[in-house]
Amino acid sequence: MVALLEVNTQTCNQCGRCSAICPRKIIHFQENGYPRVSPQTDALCLRCGHCVAVCPSDSLTHNEIPSEQCLQIDRSLDITFGQCAQFFKSRRSVRYFKDKKVSAKEIERIIDIARYAPTGRNNQEVQWLIINDSARIKELSAIGEDWFRWAIKTDPASAPIMREKLKRQESGDDLFLCNAPAVVLAFSEKNNPLAVIECCVALAYFDMIAHSAGLGCCWAGNLMSAASAFPRMGETLALPEGYALYGSLMVGYPKYKYRRIPARKAARITYQ
Repeated sequence: MVALLEVNTQTCNQCGRCSAICPRKIIHFQENGYPRVSPQTDALCLRCGHCVAVCPSDSLTHNEIPSEQCLQIDRSLDITFGQCAQFFKSRRSVRYFKDKKVSAKEIERIIDIARYAPTGRNNQEVQWLIINDSARIKELSAIGEDWFRWAIKTDPASAPIMREKLKRQESGDDLFLCNAPAVVLAFSEKNNPLAVIECCVALAYFDMIAHSAGLGCCWAGNLMSAASAFPRMGETLALPEGYALYGSLMVGYPKYKYRRIPARKAARITYQ
């Protein structure tokens, strides 16, 4: 039986980094010795790849994370703090889109990066539902309009704002999905206690990566509310049994360009 982790003692420089970095502490290191692997490695290992990624001499082999599948980090692509600051600050919530389809290939290109978002225990259980068919999006918006009407009747507290939303929707202003060319949804198993965090982090990654690709996003709060409260919306989205929706984005090519970064409130920071 092939061991999950193997150390090449011919090339290992005995630096101990693999042991220091292991979240589960299943790699043990003694000074002037080689790393030793716990007998419970198979059961305890998170398959996070930290040990493979940190080894300076490529001496550690993880048989479920082949080194040929691990990308080398190209330091020439590192960005400065200033570049990062402008990139994040310049991101806007986009609600007005060009009449231009977002291809499945482009969405998948972004998800291929967004899948590197962190997940609890490295479970990588986030799944994606993509809707980029205009007829399908119009169908969801029509159901959203019915949800506005339903909410007015069933929830007196929200009725005033729902009436305003319905008025705009009926006038042809698609408040529900903003005539977005695509909607990207993240879902996961209902019994995953970290699902909402994991899906939101993955969508946040998607949002920022889309920004770098010339796309704009806006979190689809109306869709999320309708999916959780209005049975017809849940039935139409038709997620697999045992799964729930935890976040959604409207996605498209921005109709307008922004020239400035509006001011924000000062950060409220407490030290303890």
